[in-house]
Amino acid sequence: MQQKITEIYNYNNHVSFEFFPPKTSHGLKQIYQSIVRLKNMKPDFFSVTYGAGGSNAEKSLEIASALTNLAQVNCVAHLTCVGMDRDQVEDLLKSLDYHGVNNVLALRGDPPAGEKRFVKPANGFAYASELVRFIRERSDMGILVAGYPEGHSENPSRDDDFKHLVEKVEAGADGIVTQLFFDNRFLFEMAENLEKAGVTVPLLAGIFPISNAKQIIRITELSGAKLPDKLKAGLERFADSPEDMEKFGTDYAVEQIEALLAGGVNCFHFYTMNRHRQIREILSQLKSYFPRLHFWE
Repeated sequence: MQQKITEIYNYNNHVSFEFFPPKTSHGLKQIYQSIVRLKNMKPDFFSVTYGAGGSNAEKSLEIASALTNLAQVNCVAHLTCVGMDRDQVEDLLKSLDYHGVNNVLALRGDPPAGEKRFVKPANGFAYASELVRFIRERSDMGILVAGYPEGHSENPSRDDDFKHLVEKVEAGADGIVTQLFFDNRFLFEMAENLEKAGVTVPLLAGIFPISNAKQIIRITELSGAKLPDKLKAGLERFADSPEDMEKFGTDYAVEQIEALLAGGVNCFHFYTMNRHRQIREILSQLKSYFPRLHFWE
């Protein structure tokens, strides 16, 4: 029986991993290899993304089912408002339940490729808080929601974005997973503001290990995440050396997590990009903080 989020987060220092549905057979082989290697570490859960507008929906469900029923690990399936009306969301919840998946990450979602803004589907949802409330009224699934330490890229007001985050928790969310960030002060500010607002659900810090300069620049341009000067300097210095770049990214992630741990943060969600080697190296350097993780093959 798979655990729900509320059952998982009852002890300290957590680790979870995110995957996305690959588009090729080679990518599918890579993701399953990574799942096997990372499963052996005994993380708290794996999550699987859900493509914009429902793209890759079938592969997402396939991977979530494999994680739950074959790998026998806790799985969180992403679920978005994009391109789905209420009946379709309810059908998807029933399908997830059929496959034994009992946790979701409820998101508004990004507009489909080629569209500049989110459009509410007919008989659908305009905000993630509405989706959370709908799920909570119809299901006892565990529900995570997204948090943006630096504010959402589409919302010029961080205060307004934070208000929406609190609304999502009040609608029934069991925890918050943050977007990637590289400057810890934004995460600490979010944690402090959540405490002031009386929000007590777990806050999972989204960690993105850097191994490719072009990739991280593109991702931060889309997400709005800021690059500290130390990180910018490393990206410039090691841009043409993949091996040195990965070592720099590993060292940066280790230092970032150590500083977060020192500041009282104890839940970490890794954006794996369907890879495993760098994640294992980062956590092996931090294994004294995570005694429940396994590091043998």
